[in-house]
Amino acid sequence: MNADNLLVKLPFDPSPYRERTQALLAKMTVAEKIGQLHLDHVTDCVGLTDCNLGERASVRAEAENIRAGGVGTMLLKGREVANYFQKIAVEESRLGIPLLFGFDVIHGHRTIFPVPLGEAATWDPRMLEEAETYAAREAYADGVNWVYAPMIDLCRHPRWGRVAEGSGEDPLLSSLIAQAKVQGMQLINPVTGAPYVAACFKHFCCYGLSQGGRDYEECDASERTIFMDYMKPYQAAVDGGALSAMCAFSAVNGEAITGSYHYLTEVLREQLGFGGFVCSDYGAVAELTHHRVVPNVKEAARKAVMAGVDQDMGSGSFKEYGVELYQEDAQFAAAVDEAVRRVLCVKFAMGLFEHPYFDHSVDNIVLAKKTREAARNVGRHSMVLLKNDENILPLSKDKKYFLTGPLSDLPEEMPGAWANYQPDTDVITVKRAMKDAGIDFLHSNGCSFTGKYCFEIQDQSGYPEALKMAAQCDEIVYVLGERNAWSGENRGRVILDVPQWQLDYLRELKKTGKKIISVLMCGRAMACRELVEKSDALMLAWQLGTESGHSIVDVLWGDHCPSGRLPITFPKYTGQVPYYHSWLSSGRDRGPLVRYKDGGDAPLYPFGYGLSYANLTMDAFRIDKTECRAEDTVCLQVTLTNHSDMDAYEVVQVYFQDVVSSLATPDRKLCGFAKVLVPAHGTAWAQVKIPVQRLALMTRDLREVVEPGEFILFAGHDSTCGEVCRLTVV
Repeated sequence: MNADNLLVKLPFDPSPYRERTQALLAKMTVAEKIGQLHLDHVTDCVGLTDCNLGERASVRAEAENIRAGGVGTMLLKGREVANYFQKIAVEESRLGIPLLFGFDVIHGHRTIFPVPLGEAATWDPRMLEEAETYAAREAYADGVNWVYAPMIDLCRHPRWGRVAEGSGEDPLLSSLIAQAKVQGMQLINPVTGAPYVAACFKHFCCYGLSQGGRDYEECDASERTIFMDYMKPYQAAVDGGALSAMCAFSAVNGEAITGSYHYLTEVLREQLGFGGFVCSDYGAVAELTHHRVVPNVKEAARKAVMAGVDQDMGSGSFKEYGVELYQEDAQFAAAVDEAVRRVLCVKFAMGLFEHPYFDHSVDNIVLAKKTREAARNVGRHSMVLLKNDENILPLSKDKKYFLTGPLSDLPEEMPGAWANYQPDTDVITVKRAMKDAGIDFLHSNGCSFTGKYCFEIQDQSGYPEALKMAAQCDEIVYVLGERNAWSGENRGRVILDVPQWQLDYLRELKKTGKKIISVLMCGRAMACRELVEKSDALMLAWQLGTESGHSIVDVLWGDHCPSGRLPITFPKYTGQVPYYHSWLSSGRDRGPLVRYKDGGDAPLYPFGYGLSYANLTMDAFRIDKTECRAEDTVCLQVTLTNHSDMDAYEVVQVYFQDVVSSLATPDRKLCGFAKVLVPAHGTAWAQVKIPVQRLALMTRDLREVVEPGEFILFAGHDSTCGEVCRLTVV
């Protein structure tokens, strides 16, 4: 990712591998071809998802399947077992075709980084690209050469549990992060000259539109909205060179994606230019029967292959019916041959025929000091300061603190969704980090989780001891929020607030008269009005992973100035969602005509919001040209001044409005940003490069057009910033 936050166009080109692929395909039996499209599940995935992933294959049975050429890819981790299976595939099967070993590496592998929604709060694609290089090498060291990531579904509905896995509500920010992550994951291994792992972006397409935030449900939106916003991150991942993609479980505008020729072939391959292979989500091929678009699993296999699915993960449908269908249906046979070509091209591009085995070359990365420091740094930059009355933060090491709350010392709850807690990884809690920093404090949970989904608890037995400790301290640090299991796959919520039992305890703490610094851990946008009202300071810490505690203490005590900005709007009420910054202009002014009569229209915190310890100002905005053409790039320059005693990062955000357009367009929409370090009592200059094409609207026939006319640019600290200039497109 370049320093100017501009997207590149470098899609994977399979053509250099076509001749070798065709030569190998000509030698394959029908059963071997079907084997290349079959993904077997071997590694235990308990804890990553609430879904039943079915029976795992036994090692002995799997060895025989591989020897017979019946397996092309595997859901597996573990270098020893991966090399064992790879040896059978390469040295004992008839054609010696190597295997791909896939696993979910969503935000780190052994060293866990913040949940992706938290990472997006860094507004720093280059930092996230670097983070993925660590994840890729740790995965490779553990026998994984194919990662089911990044998850890049645009989401504006925080009730959906998988919002934690993506980059929020905005297509530009999400696209830049998607491309950066793909490029970081596909870091070139200097030993092989090929990527350590192949990225598999997901879930194509529009999974984040799940109705009501209910996982797997229908997704419905106009084609204009889909192509103007929701397709953008997928296009960025394709243009970043992604080698594979995973299709969504869901139906979009009535089309079940796993069986959709329109979306998987006409859109993904022909329109977006994707050259890699497509993998189904787990069990999704057979689950076409649940959509009732096929009468049985055999027809599900036929429909998926004809649509453009190249890998059947977990359902066994291709394995069971593929040979039979190949022999009775010439069109199916041709589609299978093309699917095999796509899979083999990626295996050639990965250098697996020359370097099939996992070596020890990157063992020094796994949980290493520099890897943990990278996770700690991303954690620092992910945190968003939401409230800071009387500048109570940063805290002083000269005071005594009462550390409390259900998440103050639970290492198993630090990793977040899609990251199993592993005791041997030495996960850092806030309590542990405060000890490491030599801070004077007392600790008691005060209230605690009593189960996996414990939204209603009446137990107040911990209050007396906790309140007694609080009385002995100067200030209170209250760490609360969501458990890991409250976000992620099939983990939607109907109430976007912290549980009442955590608020009950907060009310008791408030009665002490002590200042309360709340640290909110979560995997989604929260409608947490009372928490805001009763806290003197509120720090959004998301779920920060292995180095959680160190990141939090670094920021709370001022070793790092908070620089995170919200990648998703925080609603004031759950009933406001979906809520996002780039609403279309409406038929009547939103100012005087309040839409909600019982709560108001304004969000709790707008997109892009985030406070700083430093007093930072922006002025002297200058645009390099006020008249431009659609193919131009304009540059907005701004002077930043830090009036404080500490270095601080600022994110200069630029939004636009098309003053008069042929179709309704947003009141404002992000078109560029720059993150800049401003030294204490110093000045820095930022420049935001904006391709004029970002000002385009989507026509009825799905063409992006920059219409001639006047555009307003707004710039500042968040999405409510003011106008700074106008430009004219001719």
